[in-house]
Amino acid sequence: MKKIKGWAVALGMLVLTLAFDLVVWGAVPSLPHVGEHIAASARREAPLAATYIFLGRPIDDAVPTLRGYGAGWLEQAWSEGFARIAEDGRVAMDLVTGSTWNAAHRWIKLAYWAPPVLLPVFLVLWARRPRQIRMMGARR
Repeated sequence: MKKIKGWAVALGMLVLTLAFDLVVWGAVPSLPHVGEHIAASARREAPLAATYIFLGRPIDDAVPTLRGYGAGWLEQAWSEGFARIAEDGRVAMDLVTGSTWNAAHRWIKLAYWAPPVLLPVFLVLWARRPRQIRMMGARR
């Protein structure tokens, strides 16, 4: 049986969560009535969210299906706070990153913080990976 490499698992999880974040957060500006409030609040208060929005928006614009997927996640997760966000856009990131409303919101918050945690984990595991040792033979 082949041994599973920890660094490969960490890299896979990093890529998947980053792709999910870019698709979902890239759809923020497309949310009706609240999207621009959330994006403006992210630019002011949450550099990580602003980065996800900035990098994910071109992806979602290029593939409308991904925008629909991301918007669906956001509406499912944040719909309870839309009225408050539309009323006062300055509290958008406080509501989005604050208390958890449902399972989709919890998943988005978990995926939001996963890449900054998984990147150093991947780098440490990759740096500490076992190297192949050659006992006999020519050097390359």
